[in-house]
Amino acid sequence: MPALCSPQTVPPYAALAACYDQAMRHVDYAAWAAHIAALLARFGCAPRSVLELACGTGSIGLQLAALGLPVRLGVDGSEAMLRVARQRARQAARPLRFARRDLRRLGDLGRFDAALCLYDSMNYLLALDDLVACLQGVHDVLEPGGLFVFDVCTELNSRRYFADYRERESGPGFAYERHSHYDPATRIQANDFVIALDGHDEPLAEHHRQRIYPLAEIRAAVERTPLELLGVFDDLSFAAGSEESDRVHFVTRRPPAAAHPTSR
Repeated sequence: MPALCSPQTVPPYAALAACYDQAMRHVDYAAWAAHIAALLARFGCAPRSVLELACGTGSIGLQLAALGLPVRLGVDGSEAMLRVARQRARQAARPLRFARRDLRRLGDLGRFDAALCLYDSMNYLLALDDLVACLQGVHDVLEPGGLFVFDVCTELNSRRYFADYRERESGPGFAYERHSHYDPATRIQANDFVIALDGHDEPLAEHHRQRIYPLAEIRAAVERTPLELLGVFDDLSFAAGSEESDRVHFVTRRPPAAAHPTSR
């Protein structure tokens, strides 16, 4: 493996995709998927079609499909992550489709009964107007009455775990160093990686930036769209989410179609 120095900078996940699943092996995706299924059921949503935004390498989508939820499409901004997701879906013999999309410009994806955006992917939207654009775009691809579930990390999480966090990890064909640091003045959490991959002569650097929104700002962003806010929950529970949570799930809904008056 080459020494981790003088890295070439690449877009987020361009290099990390190759070792992402190995690096995230500690995440209990099965438990997360089961909780999402329970959230949908709690609000009476038995979807015939599910859209996953920021699907990454497909871990949660595949777990949801194993539970019988009809995940029809996963979208992500990283083509490298999507390549891994497609390969994993083929290996699992799951008929999941994938497409590259910016969260702010979802375009014509069709209509879905439910949409998901998990693992603090919404925090990658660095401006409030970008967050609103995403929420509006999700509204537009949901069927009337369809649910959108997303999560965000709180400032407590960043201050507690990532104020100045350093990590080294290695595995089959890769090694990386990570430095995470949080700036409370800008509410930006930086996650900087230097990654060495077999087959690459030089290490590669990725610079990830996330904005840690006050929950009140997220509520206000939802209110700027036609989506209805149904619930705010603490991580993987049905307890009320708050700034004291590490992660918070929001459940929103496109309002059901207005009933037509019965003619007399």
